[in-house]
Amino acid sequence: MNAKALGIRSLRDTVSPDEWAVRVDLAACYRLVAHYGWEDLVFTHITARVPGTEDQFLINPYGM
Repeated sequence: MNAKALGIRSLRDTVSPDEWAVRVDLAACYRLVAHYGWEDLVFTHITARVPGTEDQFLINPYGM
């Protein structure tokens, strides 16, 4: 197999440690949803609020 990873840069050094932790947890939630086959149940809609804000949320791009 000759799969090539996408060249997506990490945001780890550009966000706070608290925000990074929420991003990691959110990614884990998406993986668990996929693992258990729940994609159709939640329509892959999982969000998390950016720590320290009231109006900023993290969500995956549609179709990812």
